[in-house]
Amino acid sequence: MIAFKHFLVGLLSAALFVWCAPVAFAQIQDNRHEAYAKAHITWALYHETGHAIQDFTADRFAMSKQEMEDHADKIAAFLMLPKRQDPAEFQLYHDAAFDLYMDSDPPDPTHQYAPSRVRAERMFCMLYGAFPDSPWTGVAQELKSRSDEECVAEYQSFRQETVDILGFAQEFTALDDPQFILPRILTPAAQHKDAYNFLNQSQVLDDLAIDVEEWLPGLQVSDKRFQIVAQECSGYDGFRYVWDQSAVIACFAAVQRCMKRPGHLLALVDAISEIASASEAGSNSDEIDPFEAESEE
Repeated sequence: MIAFKHFLVGLLSAALFVWCAPVAFAQIQDNRHEAYAKAHITWALYHETGHAIQDFTADRFAMSKQEMEDHADKIAAFLMLPKRQDPAEFQLYHDAAFDLYMDSDPPDPTHQYAPSRVRAERMFCMLYGAFPDSPWTGVAQELKSRSDEECVAEYQSFRQETVDILGFAQEFTALDDPQFILPRILTPAAQHKDAYNFLNQSQVLDDLAIDVEEWLPGLQVSDKRFQIVAQECSGYDGFRYVWDQSAVIACFAAVQRCMKRPGHLLALVDAISEIASASEAGSNSDEIDPFEAESEE
């Protein structure tokens, strides 16, 4: 463990060197910006879906704005957990978490988010709690702010809470036939054509729709059918959930900002992924059921 910490410090130093070298970093951004943008956009969309769940369960009426944002973060982290022992899925999660961990942007004054570093540490805690024995969670174990036992307990508690919600949702769905969720990507302004093309090619909206259809079927048959829409926005042009439309909105301007904004320490994330992948030969890619009961010890 101590050796791993020393190695992690070395990687951070190397990553900071790359950060200070514009030419080298430009090459990294060229190689990795699409994966980074997908991770950032995926995290934002799943966070907004967390608000949709709060709307569906009416929890939002019992929460402060700060509590709503923290809870939506937990839902996003939970829904983004890898479904199989596949390094690519762990990579996507790490990209999103590291983006928050190293984010130096000032907080959005229109929201009440926790500090970015705190949000990232919660993500690492959720990942480690779900996969404490995985070869791809060593970094999460080091960067989370709580103990191993606390993270495992928190994951198990949140998973049970989610199982209860989904059990209700699935029973509710049986009363009617849910419709498939078809994300809509509306016509963009000329300056946002790159965002339009990225959303079509990356299929991040389709991935969200599939997860909602599988895990949150109740959102499909409620009074306000769940929607996923990419569009031009006036006023606030970020990612948002519109309560009266039951719609997760991805504004083209926000997507385009994600595409152009440099990823944080992508060289470090790639290096860690390679090290973790090499740490256990012959890893499997079996499906993981996040709702499977704990095995008896």
